[in-house]
Amino acid sequence: MTSPKLSADTPRGRMYRLEPDGPLMYPSITTVAGMRAKDHLQGWYATMASKRALEMYAWLDRNPERAPAEIARVSRDKWGTQKRIAAAAEEYTRSAADFGTFVHTLCELWGTNGTRPDRAAITEVAAQQREASGAFAAERDLDGLLDRAAQRLDGYGAFLDDFQPEFMEVEQTVVNHTVGYAGTTDAIVRVGGTLLSADIKTSKKVRGDYALQGVAVVRAEQLLDDDGTTREMPELTGAFVIHLPEGGGYAAVPLRTGDAEFEVFRSLRRSWSFAPEECALGKAMDPKALLLSLLRTKDGLDALG
Repeated sequence: MTSPKLSADTPRGRMYRLEPDGPLMYPSITTVAGMRAKDHLQGWYATMASKRALEMYAWLDRNPERAPAEIARVSRDKWGTQKRIAAAAEEYTRSAADFGTFVHTLCELWGTNGTRPDRAAITEVAAQQREASGAFAAERDLDGLLDRAAQRLDGYGAFLDDFQPEFMEVEQTVVNHTVGYAGTTDAIVRVGGTLLSADIKTSKKVRGDYALQGVAVVRAEQLLDDDGTTREMPELTGAFVIHLPEGGGYAAVPLRTGDAEFEVFRSLRRSWSFAPEECALGKAMDPKALLLSLLRTKDGLDALG
């Protein structure tokens, strides 16, 4: 997804302002959804790190004449080598995100202009993204990158042919003041006479937790334009993912967006507001001070003391 104009990255994740140059007010939908524990990723991080270490070893095996110098370099810079190995998962994730943004931008162009971007347009978008964010700086096979993007567009075109969506909004920001969040959906479309939120995903699979993003859009209260203007939020029947996998083709995957999913999202929003650094209180010098300090933290006892 391209970066909405009213949003900005912060140490606590992406946040939104409600008007140009205004203060950042609400966390993004993806930031809130990201509060969910991801313990399952720890094994993947370890796998990616070990894979990079094995690749480094394999390089030494292929270049034995350079092995002594490389081993000496690693011995001098152990911390740098550790960081390089540990960064394998982060770099893979960033690369995948850059490619996802690339495909999103191309699909946005298609949805806005009504025509599929040609090879020249695809090349131009890649160059713009590289200049703006440094994406694809390490890409050695530019033609291969463009081919992969074109394959995803093939799948997107097949979806358009089969489902005939009518695009009502493209890259539209929504906001919910009651819960306190904002976010941007790739599109609001009319399919078969029904309004739906549609998000394009280029991930390996459609994860169930995408439903948290979908329900947040469906339960938004207003549309928010880049100039700060708000508009009435249309009633959406639901949300779905347009999945454009690496192997080609597409899948239109509906998401559950009921009360249960929204309650989970609301809980994650409350978790985002939690400030753990404020929970360690000042040092107590004696038992009385310790007990009074603890009592002050109880509801209704703040006046003690």
